[in-house]
Amino acid sequence: RGSPDDDDVIRIMVATDNHVGYEEGHAVRGVDSVAAFEEILQLARAKRVDMLLLGGDLFHDNKPSRGTVVAVMRLLREYCMGD
Repeated sequence: RGSPDDDDVIRIMVATDNHVGYEEGHAVRGVDSVAAFEEILQLARAKRVDMLLLGGDLFHDNKPSRGTVVAVMRLLREYCMGD
């Protein structure tokens, strides 16, 4: 068996039920869900994963606020597209 750094290893991180936007109107916890999603992306980058599988609900609401959508898009662009 080779080491986990071999080229033939695919690293997959699974994150589920992120519920970004939960309690976004709360004065104290308003940005917690966005910060938690960013932490997932930071861990994926630090662990050099090849794929991040987001299962369950990414957003808390089926019609998330514009601010929540923009925050998620910004994070995905930054961590996944290199923008």
